[in-house]
Amino acid sequence: MRYSHVTVESTEEWAGLCDSFVPMSHRYRDPNRCRVHLTAQQTSTYTLLRTEKVGDETATRTPSHLCSGRDDFYWVVLPERGAYTVAESDMSMPITAGRAKLMRLDRPWRVYMPSSVAFAMQLPRAQIDQRLTGAEALSAMLDLESGLGRVVWSMIRETHAQQGGLTGPEFNAVCDRIAELLCMIAVGDLGPQRAHAGETAEQVRRFVRENAGTADLRLSEVARSLNWSPRQIQLALHQAGTTYREVRQDETLRIARDLLARTGPHAMGVGEVAVRCGFTRTWFSEAFKARYGETPREFRKRAWAGRTVRDGPAAAIASELP
Repeated sequence: MRYSHVTVESTEEWAGLCDSFVPMSHRYRDPNRCRVHLTAQQTSTYTLLRTEKVGDETATRTPSHLCSGRDDFYWVVLPERGAYTVAESDMSMPITAGRAKLMRLDRPWRVYMPSSVAFAMQLPRAQIDQRLTGAEALSAMLDLESGLGRVVWSMIRETHAQQGGLTGPEFNAVCDRIAELLCMIAVGDLGPQRAHAGETAEQVRRFVRENAGTADLRLSEVARSLNWSPRQIQLALHQAGTTYREVRQDETLRIARDLLARTGPHAMGVGEVAVRCGFTRTWFSEAFKARYGETPREFRKRAWAGRTVRDGPAAAIASELP
């Protein structure tokens, strides 16, 4: 994981830095009053930003910005102090402290950003679209002040507090969970029955995650190891909105992603990673691309290069920061 921090004191520098993450046009209330301290934690899969900003501006994503080829992410905006306003089509929506909003990059929008302290997370679009319809993602205003939302808010703050202390796989694992929980909040999937099913699903996920490549992960064997019946697991996962096959594939692909990112003398070849995670090589490539939007070889090439195609100028800026 890369960790970087920078302070900018000009509108030109701030606009350039913003555009390295999300191309937009910028208009400032007072161009002479701009100061921003930004910290960034980044891997090839996730980005977590925190900004302390002085100076009001309006950032607009126009149709001309949609041709940048960087629409395979969502951004979620989480003000800690100060109220943002997002306008899409004819609808305007305030985002106050303790709230969050998912924003897609394949459509125009406008954001008013006041002097504020805020977090922003870049989430893979494929991961969100697996769990939410487009309408759910765009309309959801996420409550982070109570219940599960408060837990997620704490996870985001604590992840940021680690600065560069997390490895890439550790950072990805935490962000995977944050993305899943944000989707749960978005659909209001917090009823007692579903919540219990979610706990069961998480235990199954944890078992698969900890035993992939070293234990028999057939449903019958997993059920025996957890002292449940296969039918109990199937029912619980169905109530949680998934299946055992999806859980097993999801968790093993995450392990594969982390193994592919490893460098050094103990790095595995793509074929070895496939076998380690229980895939045939052909199925591994197809499943990995469906999940992450690129083949295992493409992912490894980007991860080993130490920067990503999607990072654009941000990687160059980060490499120059202390």
